[in-house]
Amino acid sequence: MNFSLDKKFLLFLFFCCFIYFQGIFDLPVMDRDEARFVTASKTMLIEKEYIDIKMVDETRYKKPIGIYWAQVFSNKLLGSYPFTEIWIYRLPSVLSFFLSMIFFYFYFKKIETPIVVFTSVFFLTISLLTISEIHQSKTDALLFLFITICNLILYKTVKLNKISKLEIYFFWICIALGILTKGPIIIIFTLIPLLLFSVIKKRNLFGLVWSLVPFLIFLLISIPWFVLINIKSEGVFWHESIGNDLFNKIKSGQESHGFPPGYYSILIFIFFWPASIFFLNFLKDIKSKFSNIFKTNDYKLFLMVSFLLPFFIFELIPTKLPHYVYPSYLPLSIIISKFIVDKNFDELELNSSIISLILYPIVITGLIFYAVYEYHIIDTTLLLVIIFNISFITLLLVLRLKKNIKKVMVFSGLYQLSTYLTLVFFLIPRMEKLWISQKIENIINEKKFDHVFTIGFNEPSLLFLTSHLSLNDISFNDLTSEDINNKNILFIMTTANSRKFESRNKFKSFNLVEEFEGFNYSKGKEIKFQIYQN
Repeated sequence: MNFSLDKKFLLFLFFCCFIYFQGIFDLPVMDRDEARFVTASKTMLIEKEYIDIKMVDETRYKKPIGIYWAQVFSNKLLGSYPFTEIWIYRLPSVLSFFLSMIFFYFYFKKIETPIVVFTSVFFLTISLLTISEIHQSKTDALLFLFITICNLILYKTVKLNKISKLEIYFFWICIALGILTKGPIIIIFTLIPLLLFSVIKKRNLFGLVWSLVPFLIFLLISIPWFVLINIKSEGVFWHESIGNDLFNKIKSGQESHGFPPGYYSILIFIFFWPASIFFLNFLKDIKSKFSNIFKTNDYKLFLMVSFLLPFFIFELIPTKLPHYVYPSYLPLSIIISKFIVDKNFDELELNSSIISLILYPIVITGLIFYAVYEYHIIDTTLLLVIIFNISFITLLLVLRLKKNIKKVMVFSGLYQLSTYLTLVFFLIPRMEKLWISQKIENIINEKKFDHVFTIGFNEPSLLFLTSHLSLNDISFNDLTSEDINNKNILFIMTTANSRKFESRNKFKSFNLVEEFEGFNYSKGKEIKFQIYQN
């Protein structure tokens, strides 16, 4: 059967979407950022308060309202009380990414060769950073959608030196939605590269996208919520989001996420694999042709500025997390794909590619082995997984030595998807020690209790799963003898707290009914739990 490239693209995207939904359903809610976002959205749903942002009764003023509205909307369509189905909260992330790829392919192939666009989509869709972001109900995949639309419009404008009125409207609407999603970050990836490029080339490209009416629509979309939250919070929102969150990240490494410059450059070889296989050869090619590109190829130069400027800005900021530079992978995927296609695939030399080819699969294989060794037991299935990975690494090396670039790309994609399925169906079920909150929720749901107390473990994931149950709705010190004698009461506590609990005469009638161990990955420590019931 002879498929057109359009049909191959749609089939590829559908296949990847189907594969990724396996993990979106099965992966428990993650601490800490994801759990905080979804708990705030759950609070909105239960309290029917859609302006303020709270985790139950604690305000959360770090990011604007956009992602919360998206998660609330997906729950209004598909969810039901008590709104604890995590996959529904992840829908805005996964749909945002795949919508961005559909827009990318069908819009951008009008100005770029379809094979370049398809290759770019391939690299973005199977990269580790994409897989990570679409499986977490946070802001970044939704922001990526708006940045993608804006930047594709800019790339087309720079290449053709023209823009339609509809594209200008789309541009400013997406800027507004991006600001509602993650504040001014979208400007770093869109307008700032455009302004710098205008200075470099001495051309007022900003004038092409500027229009008064679209800008007024931008203000109409972006400003009202900020005014309302400022009134509702009495100015606290600005202090928390700008003063405490944004400025502290710029000033110093926040929450143990401080790294020196070069952090993101190294992580490209892990988080943007398999595109990173060609990264060093691409850099050599750009170095040899840069002077000519600067003088004669504004489109390619703007792609480079669009990648390098935001990337460089985030390299200088002390607080670093891999997803901060995620939108930079869009222009990088385009210019690497152009580099490969321009070399006609099989004529491409891969002199610097061996390390970048095998580094990622070696790291992944090592991490799978370590995770099972540390948190489960080594068994025959693990050995089969290791043998499979080693075989794939060997195959990729053989294909590279034969300079069969198309097969290197195809099999690296298959390796990435097979690794993903290994993580979902092999590794996650064996990591029970990590899913403490899920374990506690299961224990609570086994029987109806009048009061449940969790002591010593307060991660956001537990709050998300149990906030509707009013855990710790009263202090355990306020329990009366009548409560203890006539109500079903459950205590789930860490070992450090159990000794004090057992020593109190008030709770002598409680029996130790179960013990279990867990690993708090957000704090990096083992925890033992005791469960007491009257």
